[in-house]
Amino acid sequence: MSILKIITIKDKEYPELLKKIKNPPKQLYFEGNIELLKNNIISIIGSRACSTNGIKLTEKFARELVYQGITIGSGMAIGIDTIAHKTTLLEKGKTIAVLANGLKHIFPKENKELYKQIIQNGGLVITEYLPEEKAKSANFLERNRIVSGIALGILVIESAYRSGTSVTARLAKEQKRKVFALPHEVSDIHGVGTNQLIRKGAKIVTSTRDIIEEFPFLTYKKIPEEKNEKLNYIRKQCNNKEYNEIYQQIKDEPISLNEIYAKTSESIEKINHILLMLELEGYIKKVSGGYICILEKK
Repeated sequence: MSILKIITIKDKEYPELLKKIKNPPKQLYFEGNIELLKNNIISIIGSRACSTNGIKLTEKFARELVYQGITIGSGMAIGIDTIAHKTTLLEKGKTIAVLANGLKHIFPKENKELYKQIIQNGGLVITEYLPEEKAKSANFLERNRIVSGIALGILVIESAYRSGTSVTARLAKEQKRKVFALPHEVSDIHGVGTNQLIRKGAKIVTSTRDIIEEFPFLTYKKIPEEKNEKLNYIRKQCNNKEYNEIYQQIKDEPISLNEIYAKTSESIEKINHILLMLELEGYIKKVSGGYICILEKK
């Protein structure tokens, strides 16, 4: 069982990259594997109100960056952050969540289970705030400097005009971190911010190779074709007995993890894994009280 701990800026575990930013946090409270802060980290960020295309792009780049040996950082917010963390877990990669609140008041509440999954799967959750401190608006802007500060660079998936994502990108630039952005059509309201970032000097990204090759100490590994067929794989799995057994328990009314466990033959760990895959690909949705089905069953 993980235990809440603290490191200070004077401790050897404190990441060197973070020490170099303007106004580094004097201490970090954490749960999980603090050694991840020594890894090569790319923070994936984007809109809370993300588009379907944004979700797919986040899944693609998180999945492929994990294959490249990259640890994925983000802020555990609803939207792109959540998809980045969940995809990393699905791919059995390592992820770091940076919170804008104390560890005894997880925000958003919808991500309490994600918080547990990150810790249980060897990830890390960090914050500069005292355990009892609740989230407030000013904290999010302060948090963003850590999201970029622990990383080699940030990847902006989607960004609206004057969003918190744009602020993080500005902070990353000030910290001399690489800023990567995905181009969007000019009529796409979800891409106004990313297109602005590109005009202001962010590196335009159309593939994972574009990111890896920016760092001389990293070597790009060609991604096997099957890695690009995850959706088809998951859909095939949903027809298998163990997946279908879980899927068939989820209806229009919320059902909890414990209720699913009581009705099936699978372990809690296996159910959690299946629920994560089903959620990532749009079969189900996590809501207050459990999970609901959002894709009509055949």
